[in-house]
Amino acid sequence: MKQKSFLSIITTMTVLLPALAFDGCNKEDAGEVSAASAVESADYDAALSAADAIISASGGDKITCRTRGLALLGKGDYAAAADAFIDALSFSNGIVTPADIDISYYLAVAEYKNDDLEAAHSTIEAILALKEDDDAAWFMLGKTDLAMGNRESALTDFDNTVSLAPTNYDRYVGIYEELHARGYDEDAASYLEKAMSAGNRLSDYNKGVLEYYLGSYTGARNDLENAKKSGNNENLTLYLGRTYEALGDTGYAMSLYADYIRENPAAGRIYEQLATCRVSTGDYEGALETIETGLAAGQGEGAQGMMFDRVVAYERLYDFKSAAKYMEEYLEQYPDDEMARRENVFLSSR
Repeated sequence: MKQKSFLSIITTMTVLLPALAFDGCNKEDAGEVSAASAVESADYDAALSAADAIISASGGDKITCRTRGLALLGKGDYAAAADAFIDALSFSNGIVTPADIDISYYLAVAEYKNDDLEAAHSTIEAILALKEDDDAAWFMLGKTDLAMGNRESALTDFDNTVSLAPTNYDRYVGIYEELHARGYDEDAASYLEKAMSAGNRLSDYNKGVLEYYLGSYTGARNDLENAKKSGNNENLTLYLGRTYEALGDTGYAMSLYADYIRENPAAGRIYEQLATCRVSTGDYEGALETIETGLAAGQGEGAQGMMFDRVVAYERLYDFKSAAKYMEEYLEQYPDDEMARRENVFLSSR
C-alpha cells in the first residue's frame, strides 16, 4: 500500500472548511457520471471499468479516483481502495475542502477493513484535528480503538460521539453493536440506557428499536406497531419483523417481509431477512428463490447475507457442488470472512 497518508498530505495545506457540498461535482463529465451511477447501484465492476477508462485516457481527477476507491471498497479490495483514496487526495490544491474530509473518511474505512488499524487511527485523528465536532469521525475512532484493544479510549471516543449527536439514536445502536461484538455487554447496554433516558423525546420508532436491543420484545413490538400507524419504511419493517421473530412468531415476520417487498421490490435488506427466515424454517427452495430475486432486484443491499445464505441453503439440500460453487463466488466478493473460509474447508472435503 502507498505510504503517503492523509495526515502527511494535509500538513502542506491551508486549512479551510466551508460548509459546502462536495467540490467539483458540477464538473463531472459523462464518464464520471456513469462511474458514480454504477457505484450508487452497487455495480462495482462497471464502476471500476468506467473509472479506469477515464484515468487511462486523461490521468483522472479527484472525483474519478474517489469513485474508483468506492468501487474497490464495495468489492472488498481494501488495500487497493485505500490507494485510490490517497490518489484522490493527491489532486488537492493546497486547501482542505469538505471533499478531502469525505475522501479521508472513506480512506479510514478502507484502512480499518484492511486491518491497518494504525493507519486508520492516524487518518481519523487528522480528520478530527480539522473538524473536532465530527461525530461520525469520533464513532470511527472508537471502532478503531476498540479493534486495537483500547477499551477506555474507545469509550471516551463514543462518549464524544453521543455528546455531539445526542439525538442520533442510530449512533447509540451502532455503539451498542460494536461493544457487544467485542464482548463488552455491560458497556454496550449502558449506551442503550443513555438513549432511553431521553424519555418523551423518543419517537415510537426509536423507542421500539432500543427496546428490541435491550431484549424488551413485547414493548418493542407495541412501540413499533404504533410507529407503523404513521407510515412504514424499510428500517421499521426490519425491526418489527425481527421483533416478531424474537417473540417466536417467525411466520408473521415473514408475512411482513413478503408484504413489504411486494410493494417495494428493490428492498434488498428485506429480501435478506426473509431468506434467513426461510432457511431457519427449513424452506430451502423458498430461500433460494428469495435470494435470486433479491440479488437481482436489491441494488446490492443485503447481498452479502443473501450470498452466504445461498451457500447454506444448498448445503442443507445436500447439493454440495452448487454450495462449493457459490462459496467460491462469495469468497471472491468477501475474502476477509473467516467464518466462510472455515466453512469452505468443510465444503472442499465433500
